[in-house]
Amino acid sequence: MDLVDRYGQDGGRADAPPAEEAVEARLGRLLAIQGPLPNNLHSVRDLVQWRDEVVRLGQRRDDGICPLGDLAELLADGDEAARSAVRACLAAWESLLAGGITRIRESGELAADADPERLATSLMAALQGGLLLARTTRDVRRLEVALDIALGYVRAHAVTL
Repeated sequence: MDLVDRYGQDGGRADAPPAEEAVEARLGRLLAIQGPLPNNLHSVRDLVQWRDEVVRLGQRRDDGICPLGDLAELLADGDEAARSAVRACLAAWESLLAGGITRIRESGELAADADPERLATSLMAALQGGLLLARTTRDVRRLEVALDIALGYVRAHAVTL
């Protein structure tokens, strides 16, 4: 059963919240839509390509919100197991970004003291906040700006030659 079937077109609750398995399946689809980019981050240029793909996906989506973020909102007061699954899915996504940033640091493109978890958190915060702004304003440029600022934070840790 699709999320829209469960919650209605406008997100209003028509049924019980989705189960933990449905949340995990949604993350799998979300990451698959982005293709191999989150798993193949080896340079800041790769992060920019990831950002470009996320923005393209936001442009194709009418409401400009991350389906996982939408689930988080719907589950805020709901079932603890499903809420825990959303937290785990967001953590897994952030972990993919942190892994990529670790590889970028190990390649020597970022300073040795660059903190991959902190940089990944900044990217996730920009992503989720940018998607929310894009949804509320119907302007995907808000997502671009948020991600560009987070990428600027990553670039601030670049090694200059």
